[in-house]
Amino acid sequence: MHKLELNTEKELVTRFISGDQLAFELLFHRYKNKLNGFVMKLAPSQIDPDEVVQKVFIKVWIQRDKVKPEKSFSSFLFTIAKHELVDQLRNAINRKLYFVGDEAISDLLISDSTAETAKIELEEKVTGLIEKLPDRRRQIFEMSRYNGLTYRQIAEELGISENTVDTQIRLALNFIRKEVTKVKVILLAIFSK
Repeated sequence: MHKLELNTEKELVTRFISGDQLAFELLFHRYKNKLNGFVMKLAPSQIDPDEVVQKVFIKVWIQRDKVKPEKSFSSFLFTIAKHELVDQLRNAINRKLYFVGDEAISDLLISDSTAETAKIELEEKVTGLIEKLPDRRRQIFEMSRYNGLTYRQIAEELGISENTVDTQIRLALNFIRKEVTKVKVILLAIFSK
């Protein structure tokens, strides 16, 4: 029986790319909780984070030939998760009739181009809001959300406490949430039962 070398993540990812199922399982167990937390923070409560995580890892397995061992595997993984969430939200929009203020949005069959335009506009708005954060807060937020680092990893890398990391991320999220209240109202309407 051969022993799986786990000296670096790069070695593990290289084995995974070549179709090693054990390497895939190890990556799954290494990232499933981080990914689940990521999904729980971003998704409305009606979206099952476990289902999203499962779909993400299925897509990762299918698209393993696109993984570059020299690049961050976690970035690849979290990008797929973000796209999966957007897909689920788009599907929910296409299925539901919802109202925003006095305007009724009754077209249940939103075209892909309209949904893509809305997605791009929302991403640009959020990116713009992130740019408005104070430098240190933005750095901490990006390390957490874009690089998938834990609070402990961020604290160690920046030489600050985990509580400071937590506070800065909460402040960033509160700011972003306040600024996208219109989008939040739409999402609440979409997912209300």
